[in-house]
Amino acid sequence: MKTLKIIFLFLWVVTLTSCTNNTKDTHEAELIAQLEVQVSQLEAENLALAQVKPETLSPNMNMYVIEREIPALGDWPAEDLKGASQTSCGVLKEMGSEIKWLHSYVTGDKMYCVYLAANEEMVREHAKKGGFPANEINSVGTIISPETAE
Repeated sequence: MKTLKIIFLFLWVVTLTSCTNNTKDTHEAELIAQLEVQVSQLEAENLALAQVKPETLSPNMNMYVIEREIPALGDWPAEDLKGASQTSCGVLKEMGSEIKWLHSYVTGDKMYCVYLAANEEMVREHAKKGGFPANEINSVGTIISPETAE
């Protein structure tokens, strides 16, 4: 009888371990599937952003590159960059749909931001409301890339 109990306990432990591993494997598979969906969404968003060109915008929209001189910007920690981004997004939300921030490039002492806006004045207003410098604002006429060579 004791041997039977040991065999029963052994089978129960094996079954429990197997179920736990299956649950773990299922959970990991679900996480991987969710991450794959998120990666696909990000790739689609990046592709959509890459396809935004000044010549394809509606007549009342323009593309601008804004140069912002900010000393030691390249040394800012991620939390400070996040805070600046949140400030910018808050101002943009207040300003409405006639201005949109596409992305920015952070370098040592400068940031280059790409915006869509109805006019240059909106870009200046955004900078003023957000407390950001806008040292240069240039309208983008067209975009070229390696695909241009093909």
